[in-house]
Amino acid sequence: MPDYSDVAVLAVSKIYGASPISVRMAWANAAAEVFPKSVSMQVKGCPRTTFLTLCASGVVKGIPSEAAMRDSENARHAQDCLKLLPQYPSYVTMSPRKLWDVVTHASGKTYNQQMHVVLSLAQAGLLRFGVEPTVQR
Repeated sequence: MPDYSDVAVLAVSKIYGASPISVRMAWANAAAEVFPKSVSMQVKGCPRTTFLTLCASGVVKGIPSEAAMRDSENARHAQDCLKLLPQYPSYVTMSPRKLWDVVTHASGKTYNQQMHVVLSLAQAGLLRFGVEPTVQR
C-alpha cells in the first residue's frame, strides 16, 4: 500500500527532473500520482509541511535553501529527527511510528506520517546531515 514515503521520494525525483518544477508543485504532483483516488490524502498537511520544511531548509541534497520556514510543530519534529539520525544511525531502520515516539518522547501526540517523509528521504540517501533546518520562531 502506498504511503507518504513514496510521495516524498517521487517528489524529489520530480524536482531533479528535466523540467523545472517548484518543491510545492512536485509534492502536489507526486501526491496526486500516489493517491489518485483520494483528494484528502493528496492534501494532507503534516507530511507535506514536513517535506516543504526539509526542502526549503536546504537539508535535501540538490535542493538549495530557499528561506526560513515558519515555525510549526512539524518543522520542530523534523529538526528533532534530523538531530537524532546522525547520532543514532540505527534509527534510520526504525519503523516510522517508533521513531515518532522517540522524537515526541512518547507524548501520545497523533502521528500523521511525518516520519515516513524523513525516513524515506534518509534511506534514499537524499538528506544532508549536519545542516540544521532554518525555522523562523
